[in-house]
Amino acid sequence: MATSFDIEQILALIEKNVNISDLHLSGGESIAYRLNGEIIREEKAGKLTNEIVEVILRQLFQWNPQRFDKFLGDKEADFAYQSKTGTPYRVNAFLTIGKIGIAMRKINWTAKNVEDFMFTDIAESVKKNILGAKKWLYLVTWPTWSGKSTSLVAMLEYINQTRSEHMITIEDPIEFLFQPKKCLISQREIGHDTWSFANALRAAMREDPNIIFVGEIRDRETADSALSLAETGHLVFSTLHTNSAANTVNRLISFFPPEIQESVCDRLATSLIGVQSQFLVKSKDGKSRVGVYEVMLNTTSVRNNIKKREIEQIDNIIETSSLIGMINLKKYAQRLIDKWIIDQGEVQRLFIGQGSF
Repeated sequence: MATSFDIEQILALIEKNVNISDLHLSGGESIAYRLNGEIIREEKAGKLTNEIVEVILRQLFQWNPQRFDKFLGDKEADFAYQSKTGTPYRVNAFLTIGKIGIAMRKINWTAKNVEDFMFTDIAESVKKNILGAKKWLYLVTWPTWSGKSTSLVAMLEYINQTRSEHMITIEDPIEFLFQPKKCLISQREIGHDTWSFANALRAAMREDPNIIFVGEIRDRETADSALSLAETGHLVFSTLHTNSAANTVNRLISFFPPEIQESVCDRLATSLIGVQSQFLVKSKDGKSRVGVYEVMLNTTSVRNNIKKREIEQIDNIIETSSLIGMINLKKYAQRLIDKWIIDQGEVQRLFIGQGSF
């Protein structure tokens, strides 16, 4: 890669390799990118000066001086960018020891099918139990770099292709531009189309939606609004940075003060339809990354345990409910290992203290 002043030349090289997920540019550093989860530095191309990175950032801001000045005032910026090829990126610009840094996440501009990345039986469970539902709340969880966006785009696109309804997405920023098929689709970006998730969720009640995607639940107000929409007959999708169904339930409850958590448990038991936790690991051949999934469905047993706040029992329910379409991370990982798709060492560290495979 050449240290070009034109971001499009750099992106053109990045886009040639479908396994590159992120681009990193920083003053005083070499161009770097994430390939199959690992950071690769292009040291032969030399180091970028802060002046070059500033020019690149101004390009990403469409040469809008007000946006650049706002970045300098805020010392960081989150925004979306679409390259000349049509590939969308999620961009974060920041300052690091007084120099400009840029992280760009490449977003697939074509939606996958759910069965493209999940075992067929689990994909069918999600489509049957979740994507065909008319209401309730479904959460896709894990920290960053877990493929949540890919999963959600695939699920929402499945709905777009199969249901004649109104879908609203509320994102920060918009990562995938849906082309309406059967659905009427309204996509809203925080800071551009609305000031906050909470504002957009309140307004959504008056916009005649059937399906609502909330980019992330970050606080009590957003959690409360998402629950209210699920309770009033809407199918709501969102994300949390939690690593299991049980932890997700506990996190949602923790958004609320102790004196009302009992009533929140009742609301959650009624309005939650399921939780999907996931992370990515390197494939056995090292050429791609593969998802490991946990899927919890809110059955009567799960519902009763949420009401009684015996959340620790949820893991056991998932473990024994494979016949009705649930699976835990450990069993899903074992299936991948048995099919020679991944190595055991790729997931072993995540199950320390839980016994061997």
